[in-house]
Formats: sequence, structure tokens, C-alpha cells
Amino acid sequence: MIKFNSPVYPISPSFDENEKLELVSTIKYLNYILKQDGKIVMTTAGTSQYNLLSVDEVRSLNLCVVNNFKEQKILGLPALSLKHIKEEIEFLNTICKVEDKNKISLLILFPERYYDDEQIVEYFSEICKLSDFNVLVHGNVLRKGMGGTYEYSKPLLEKLSNIDGFIGMKEEAGNMMHSTNNIPKGKLEVIVAGGSMRRFWSLEPHGATTYLVGVGSFYPKWEELFYSNYLKNNITKCTEIIKNIETPLFEVFMSSGWHLSMRTSLKYLGFIKNDRKPFKQPTKEVETNIKNILNTIKSYEK
Repeated sequence: MIKFNSPVYPISPSFDENEKLELVSTIKYLNYILKQDGKIVMTTAGTSQYNLLSVDEVRSLNLCVVNNFKEQKILGLPALSLKHIKEEIEFLNTICKVEDKNKISLLILFPERYYDDEQIVEYFSEICKLSDFNVLVHGNVLRKGMGGTYEYSKPLLEKLSNIDGFIGMKEEAGNMMHSTNNIPKGKLEVIVAGGSMRRFWSLEPHGATTYLVGVGSFYPKWEELFYSNYLKNNITKCTEIIKNIETPLFEVFMSSGWHLSMRTSLKYLGFIKNDRKPFKQPTKEVETNIKNILNTIKSYEK
């Protein structure tokens, strides 16, 4: 089974002035992550503007990642019926080289309302039978068929862990307590969402194995430093990085919205060109605040 032993970098799609998907910027960004020692990238419906892509554009983005990133790749697929998700997996099975398949995992969204565990287990069992790749579930909150919402529970995740080829989840719980109590420790690879070193620190003792980066989307050095020092139990260094790097950036970003701030930052750094409507644009004040905190953090790199 694949083990994720490094922070995970989300890939945000770029568009040209006519809102057409453009991949030159994505290739530039993938090369940047590689040069900064990043080892895992992810395309995902949790990343800004992914949900504004067509199915064909998702294919193009995923292929760009496969062809231009030599390390581990987690490829997100849209929320699709079993019939259509099989078509996407067959496409990837066909175009990906055999030697690449041990470095590719698929991140799957369950597309329907929740009625019972068996419904979800059957869906992922069918996917894993067809797939040449390891499979993860995107653990987003689901609507229940009889009203209300459902979050992935430990009993369900343990059932999924018994499926051959199913290796883990992207954790997306609405509150920390749920994740603390429902990660099946030692049975799955669990990627903490939220872009937070602090969240990973809280959930790793309960079974989380890695996390989706925040600061590292712009300056990978800090995520790699934090993760390596965490594994060495260097609490002083980890605390210093959170205090001086992550917390100041989060204070600025969260006041304007994470995804708006993330895309504004990637544009400023030259890794995406334009957005696709109806994405919200920053005010001049917000843009200035984002640039200022990015430049402050960059000054620590020297």
C-alpha cells in the first residue's frame, strides 16, 4: 500500500484571458514544487475553481500532473455516477504508463445522498475492482436521504479499509472532535484538510498521516521543515514555524477567505493567470494585504 510521508500540495487550475483552461502555468508550478522538494501533489474538488471545470478539463488537468510531476500524484475526479466514474478510471488506466501507476492514487467523491454504509461500501468496492490505482475517499459532509447531514464514521471507514485497493481518505470533518473520534488509526492513509500545520499536529496522534498544505502552496520550504521536525519531535521548531509563519498568514488570508487569498497569491507569484467566473475578485486593499504578508514570509527565507 502507498504510504504518504510528506505534505500534500493542492493544484489550482489556471485560465487564460478568455477563461479557457491553460496548463503552461500549471507545469511551471509543478516544477516549482519539485525544485522545493515537494513529493506529493493533489488535484481535488476541494481546491478553488476545480468545480468550475468540465469533465474533459479535469482529464486535461490530471494528465498534465501525471506527465509533469515525477513524484506521488493524487488525482481528484468529479462527483459522478458509478457508470461515469468507471469511464474516467478506464481512461486513466489506458493512458497512464504501467511504471507510473504505483505513484498515482485516485481521490473519489461519493456523488449521492447517504442512506447507509452498505451503499458507500458497494460504490467504492466497484471502483476498486476496476481501478489499476489505489483509491481514497474525499471525506466531505454528505446530505442524508431522510434529511440532515452525515460525516464519515469510524465504522464506515473501517469497512472501506477492508476493500482491496482502498487506502485512505482526505479528512474533511466539520469539527475537530469528529475527526479525533472517527479516524481509524493505523488502518488508512489520512490526509488532513484545512491547510493547517496546527490541525495536522492535533490529528496525527489520532491517526492522521499527512496534510494538505497552506503556507506551502506559496513557500514549500516551511511545510517540509515543519513536517520533518514534527517527525523528529522537535516541538520547539514546529512551534516557531506555526507562530512566525503560519499564524500571521492565516490571519490575513482568513479575513478575506482562504480560496480567494490563495488564488490571489498564486497569481502574484506567477503560477496562475486568471480566474473563471463567478469567482470573487479581491479589492485593492485585500490584494495589498496579501502581497504584504507573502513578502514578509519570503523575507524569512533568506
